[in-house]
Amino acid sequence: MYRHFIVKETFKHRKECFCPDQAHAHDVTIYEGDIIEIINDRRYIDDKGWYFLISINSLNEFYLSLEELENYYASGVIVSATDIELSLNYFQFKIDEALDMGDEERFFQFTQNFIEARSLLQKIENYVLKVPL
Repeated sequence: MYRHFIVKETFKHRKECFCPDQAHAHDVTIYEGDIIEIINDRRYIDDKGWYFLISINSLNEFYLSLEELENYYASGVIVSATDIELSLNYFQFKIDEALDMGDEERFFQFTQNFIEARSLLQKIENYVLKVPL
C-alpha cells in the first residue's frame, strides 16, 4: 500500500470516535490538493475492522477505516504518485496522438490535463521530500 496520497476532489469525511456514544465524532472537510499520509499506527476495532492513523498536511491526525480509504482510492478521490505518473504517460501519448492527427482541440485538452497532473505530482513529491521517513 502507498503511504502518501493527494486529494483530487474536495470531500467531507465523518471523523469517527471510538467512544461508546460517539461524542467526539464530527465532519472534516478534506480539500483538493491536501496530502494524506498513512502513519504506522493502526488499530483493529471489534465489529468495525481496521483503522489507520492518517495525517492531513502534517497538521490534522485522525483514524480512518481501511474500508473508507479503499473507497476513496477506488473512486479516484485520492491518488498516489504512481497513479499520477501513469496518467502523465497516458496524457503524453494522447498529446502525441493529437499532434499526429492535427487535432488542435484534443491537443489543448490533453495538454491541460498533463499540466494539472504534473502540478499534483510536483506537490506530492515536494511534500514527501520535506517529511522525514
